[in-house]
Amino acid sequence: MRQIYIVRHGETEWSRNGRHTGFTDIPLTEKGKEQAAQLGECLRDVSFDHLFSSPLKRAHETSILCGFKPLIIDELLEWDYGDYEGVKSEEIHKKDPTWNIFTHGAPNGESVAAVKARVDLLIEKLETLEGNIALFSSGHIMRALTAQWLELPMEAGCRLVLSTASLSILGYEHKKRALKLWNDRRGALQWQTDAK
Repeated sequence: MRQIYIVRHGETEWSRNGRHTGFTDIPLTEKGKEQAAQLGECLRDVSFDHLFSSPLKRAHETSILCGFKPLIIDELLEWDYGDYEGVKSEEIHKKDPTWNIFTHGAPNGESVAAVKARVDLLIEKLETLEGNIALFSSGHIMRALTAQWLELPMEAGCRLVLSTASLSILGYEHKKRALKLWNDRRGALQWQTDAK
């Protein structure tokens, strides 16, 4: 049965500093490269039928350092933050204390409706595939994808914290879409694999 492995990229300078990073194409830090290699160790015994990555350096570099050669697809691009690109949430909240990307979208960037439409199309494509699927991308787009996978409102994405260099798994429970692992940074997947 299909399982979707969500791999968030390793640390970048902007993720470390809490700056919203949409289309700005920045590389991993040295720590981010180490994190990606460790993720690769966690995934070494998983056989993937399909591998996909965002075209952005931070995601693609993570996939390569994990030991994979994924197909690049634009559907995995991070949310376009528009005017909020490179800005920290606390700076935005000084102007609009209620702002949240999952409820307000981004001015001169992508709206909530646009991102929902994009991840819905991606889910439709994923549901035509079988076996293990790996997606290498960024935090907010993966949180939006997960909310839609679970058939929750997009607003639920704000409650799905996703750390850099983390692994999550979407799948099924009794033929219903389910969350099987979330935001793992300690190697729970590795422990599960070793226990078999």
